[in-house]
Amino acid sequence: MTAEYLRAVRAHLGRLSRADRRRALDALSAQLEELVEAGGDPVTALGEPAHYAAGLLDALAGDLPEGSASRRVFGIPVETRGPVSAEVRSRVWDPANPSLFVPRLFGIGWTVNLGAVAVAVRAGLIRPDDTDAEVLRSIPERDLNAARGVPLVIAGSTAAALALVWRSLPSSVASGFGMTGRPRGEAPKWTLTGVAALGALPALWAQRKNVPVEDRLVRAASATSLSVISASVVAATVAQARRPCGRWGLLTGAALPVAVAGSLAVVVVPLRSGLRRAWHAAAAAPPRSTLPKEKTP
Repeated sequence: MTAEYLRAVRAHLGRLSRADRRRALDALSAQLEELVEAGGDPVTALGEPAHYAAGLLDALAGDLPEGSASRRVFGIPVETRGPVSAEVRSRVWDPANPSLFVPRLFGIGWTVNLGAVAVAVRAGLIRPDDTDAEVLRSIPERDLNAARGVPLVIAGSTAAALALVWRSLPSSVASGFGMTGRPRGEAPKWTLTGVAALGALPALWAQRKNVPVEDRLVRAASATSLSVISASVVAATVAQARRPCGRWGLLTGAALPVAVAGSLAVVVVPLRSGLRRAWHAAAAAPPRSTLPKEKTP
């Protein structure tokens, strides 16, 4: 009963920031445990979940930020806090937020809310209430390490491949590609090292361990998407240098859905592993009695 009540309240708190929602649900969870120990009923004590959530939203309405981005220019979000703020980074994985696009973590424009994608595809990957603290604590360390290793492998492979073909590249390579896949100009070949670094640096940044589990997954997802895009640009540029007649720039466009799928995988796979462990632990735990304790004479 308490889990159902908590889940129902969570479904109505999508307007809150991730941090506020977690604090509110942690406080409610503690209150529900006290009610269960006293033999109370959540609906009787707190009211219907929708009513409780509405009262909570009203109480916090004055504290909500006007916009999720640090600033806007002509309505376009501009964000600079992503690399240093875990709360800002959590926007890219927020299943309770129905918006498919959220402000970028760094720069101008929008990026994909992978949490909304996971829910929107309706493939049974996760539910909006599947990312609570207990599930995150239940994720095996090996799965977290594997998630962090994905962008590192992609970035390392890209750097190794570039090193192998470096001597055979001409002094000038494509500086970018148009919508048709054709080069837009030329640049010195050393610029490819900068492109490779755009994937390598986030991959190294994602290796940090002394951060919350949720932030470790978000870092891995962000680094995975950047490493895939970096790899696609390097591959397209090298291919264009070797066979100039092709439309190799189309590889960069084809890499976008791969980047989204990879980012989704490094979050969903560990989460589902944590869910299974949490379910098994809950099934193995003895049921808690809801009957009031008898008083001793």
